[in-house]
This record gives sequence, C-alpha cells and structure tokens, in this order.
Amino acid sequence: SVPAELSAMSHFAYRDGALFAEDVSLARIADRVGTPFYCYSTAALTENYLAFADALADLNPLVCFALKANSNLAVIRTLARLGAGADVVSEGELRQALAAGVPADKAVFSGVGKTRAEMEFALSAGVGQFNVESAPELEALSRVAAEMGKTAIVALRVNPDVDAETHHKIATGRSEDKFGIDHRDAAALYGRGSGLPGIDMAGLAVHIGSQLTSLDPFRAAFRRVADLVHDLRQAGHGVCRLDLGGGLGIVYD
Repeated sequence: SVPAELSAMSHFAYRDGALFAEDVSLARIADRVGTPFYCYSTAALTENYLAFADALADLNPLVCFALKANSNLAVIRTLARLGAGADVVSEGELRQALAAGVPADKAVFSGVGKTRAEMEFALSAGVGQFNVESAPELEALSRVAAEMGKTAIVALRVNPDVDAETHHKIATGRSEDKFGIDHRDAAALYGRGSGLPGIDMAGLAVHIGSQLTSLDPFRAAFRRVADLVHDLRQAGHGVCRLDLGGGLGIVYD
C-alpha cells in the first residue's frame, strides 16, 4: 500500500512498489552508489521555494535559505539560481554560499559566535547584512569595520519573548532563550549603534525557532517587532529592513 503522504503530487512517490525520486528509481541509485545515501529532488526544492517566494511576492522580499539546514553545494546552487539569498552563521557557510553562486550582497551573517576574522572576511566579501545579537558584538563589529574603512549594514536581532510552541530545545524567541536583545532594551541599543563608526543601523531581525506548525507565534512576534519599529521611527531612527526568521515545520501526523 502507498502511504497517503506519498501521493501523486509528491516528487517522491511509489510506482509498482518501488520508490522514485522524480523519474529516478531510488533502488537504481542505491545499486550505483551504495547505501546509505542522501537524495535531493531539484523539482521539490524548486516547487517549495517558489511557493514560499510567491506567497510573499507583494512584499518584494529577499528570501534567504539557512545553510545550517543543508550546506550541500548542489542544494544551495539550485536555490541561488532561483534568486534565493543565504543566511549563514560562520565564515565556512559564507564561503559555501559564495561558491554556490549566492552574491555576497544577498548573504546575511547571523549567529552568536562571530569572530574578528569572520567579521573581516564578511566585510571584505561585501556581505549584505550582519544580524547582531548583543552590545559587545555591535561594538566589536564597529571596531573591525572602522579599522578596515568599511561600513557594516546591521539588523539588530530582537528577542520578542514569544513562545514558538515548538520543541523547547529549538525555540529561540522566549525571554529565557539566549538569543537576541530583549525587546525592552532594543531601542536604546539601536540608538547607540546609530552613533558608532563603521555601522549602518538598517533594521531589526527576529527568529523565534524552527519547526513551527502554526502561524500564531509568527503573528505575535511580528506584531511586537512592528511596535518597536514604530517607536524607533518616532524617536527619529531610520528602519528600512525587517529580517523575519523562523522555520515553517512539517506536520508529520
């Protein structure tokens, strides 16, 4: 019997009891390369990316693929050809993205552990945005950029204190989670960053977790960010970018 989730609409489907990826038998691949192996479908990647991008088309967004999900060059290259940017958390991931054809200005450097050397590499490459997680990181990035004669485009990552209602080990938007600036402190740090050399405070970033199967946590987090944008603009600060993160989940049951 064919499981319901492997329907005719899937790019992974059973045909006469044999599992196929698109039009290729997985048994044939196994015979050729051995097992275990990973098999990715270009058609599935394309279909899912376009569904996501088309849903947001009215906003003219940059949709970035997080390399922490899969750093396979062929996967990244497939998405880059469709126009995707890259969300990276290390120099290594940034190098992977560049090698796969993602333009540097469509790469977003996120993460809590950026080293000075990684900041220098990203600035030299012309990375499109740094998502900054703390006051010390903002000050360090300012020093590096100023010494290099560069300007770092920064989005301040805000912790909105919203429960993503996902597995607690992959939730990143609650007050007790170690990611981002407390939303109550973000305005002050944003203003401080606006006066630092080598820093262009461009906007805010938020990421509340992965494997979300409800849109309600996104709505709550984005409302809080919208309120913060309003407050910052009222205070005279420019906010021209919003980096809205979090992983849409798979409903297994």
